[in-house]
Amino acid sequence: MNTFSVSRLTLALAFGVTLTACSSTPPDQQPSTQEAPGTTFRPILSAAEAKNFVQAHYFSTMDPNAAPWTPAAISLPAQPDFVVGPAGAQGVTHTTIQAAVDAAIAKHSSRRLYIAIQPGEYQGTVYVPAAPGSLTLYGTGEKASDVKIGLAIDSEIDPNSWRRLVNPAGKYMPGKPAWYMFDSCQSKRTATIGVMCSAVFWSQNNGLQLQNMTIENNLGDSVDAGTHQAVALRSDGDKVQINNVNILGRQNTFFVTNSGVQNRLQNDRLTRTLVTNSYLEGDVDIVSGRGAVVFDNTDFRVVNSRTQQEGYVFAPATQSNMYYGFLATHSRFNASGDGVAQLGRSLDVDSNTNGQVVIRDSAINEGFNKAKPWADAAISKRPFSGNTGAENDKGDVQRNLNDAQFNRMWEFNNRGVSSEVVAAPKQ
Repeated sequence: MNTFSVSRLTLALAFGVTLTACSSTPPDQQPSTQEAPGTTFRPILSAAEAKNFVQAHYFSTMDPNAAPWTPAAISLPAQPDFVVGPAGAQGVTHTTIQAAVDAAIAKHSSRRLYIAIQPGEYQGTVYVPAAPGSLTLYGTGEKASDVKIGLAIDSEIDPNSWRRLVNPAGKYMPGKPAWYMFDSCQSKRTATIGVMCSAVFWSQNNGLQLQNMTIENNLGDSVDAGTHQAVALRSDGDKVQINNVNILGRQNTFFVTNSGVQNRLQNDRLTRTLVTNSYLEGDVDIVSGRGAVVFDNTDFRVVNSRTQQEGYVFAPATQSNMYYGFLATHSRFNASGDGVAQLGRSLDVDSNTNGQVVIRDSAINEGFNKAKPWADAAISKRPFSGNTGAENDKGDVQRNLNDAQFNRMWEFNNRGVSSEVVAAPKQ
C-alpha cells in the first residue's frame, strides 16, 4: 500500500478511536434506523425484499435449471507449482509474476495451478489469459502490503506511449500465452488507449484466485481532475475469488466485465466474483462494469483529493435483463470530507443498461451525502429515481424491484452517520 493510502487509512482509524472515546456506542455500531420504503433519493428494502439479495442469488447462472456457484474458501497447497521472488532465492522458479503466469498457462493443464509470490515490489503489468485450467496467485508475506504489484497507467495516453510503458522489454511477444491480450490493445487505432486497456493486472482466467497481495495503479494525483480512468485490477473471468487483497487506484479502480478473448463486451455472458476481507480505494467509480460481484467484510474508501468535488463507490453497468449486479454486505464505507461522496451511480453505457447494486448490513461514515447518497447516471445523465412503491389495502408496500422506470440501487439495515434517511433535497 502506498504512503498516501496508509496515511488516509491511519487517519480514518484514528478518527474512529476518537469517536469511541466520546460515545459509549460508536455510530457504526448502533442499530440501523433505515426503514422501507425510504425516499426516491434513498430507497430502502424491507426485510422481505432483502431476502432476494444474498450471495446465492448473485451467483446464480443464466440457465434457470443450473445450480448456483457456491465458492469455498481459498485453499493453498503445501508446495506451490511456481514461486516468484529474487533470483537465487531458495525455491524461486521465476523472477517476474508474468513469467510464472506464462509458464503455468503453457502447461495446458486442466487442474488448478498455484503461484506463490514472495514479498517485494513487482513493477509492471500482469496479464492472465483464458485457459483450460485456473490459477491461484498468492502472496507469502504476513500481510497484503508485503507483495505489491503496481504501475502508473492513464487511459488517456496514446497507444504508442502505452506500448512503450507496458512492454519495454518484450515480455509480451507472439507465441506467448498473453500476447493476444496485449495485441488487442496495442493494435488500437484510437487517440487514447481507453479504460479497457488501462489495467495493471488484467485477467480473463475463469476460476482465478488472488490472495494476500496489493494491486495498485500508481497514477494517483499526478493528473488533473478530468476523466482519467486508471484501473488497478480488471477481471473478465467467471467464478473469480479475491481474498485479503488491497486494490488501489483513483478512477475505475476495480473494473469487472464480461468480455471475451476479443476484448469486447458480450451480452450473453455472466461473470461472477467474490471479494472477501479486502480493501478498495479510489475516487470516481471505484468498482465499475458488468458482472455479478459480492463484497463481504470489505473496506471501501473514497479519497477525492484529485477531483475535490465528486466521489463514487459503485458504477454498475448491469444489463437491464440481469437482476443482480453488485452486492456489499458486512462492509465499511469511508470517505474523506464532509458529505461529499456518494455511494454510486449507474454506468449507462447504452439503452440496455440499468445498474444494480445493494448495500446491506454495512457501516457508512459521515463523508457521504445523506440527502442524496446516489448520483445521477454517468454518460446518459439520467436523474436518479428510486422506487418507493405504493401501499396496498393492508398498508404493505408493493413494488417491482426491477422496474425499468427506476434505478435499481438499494440499501438495507445499514448503520453509521451517513446511513440516516433524511428528507429529499429540493429540486
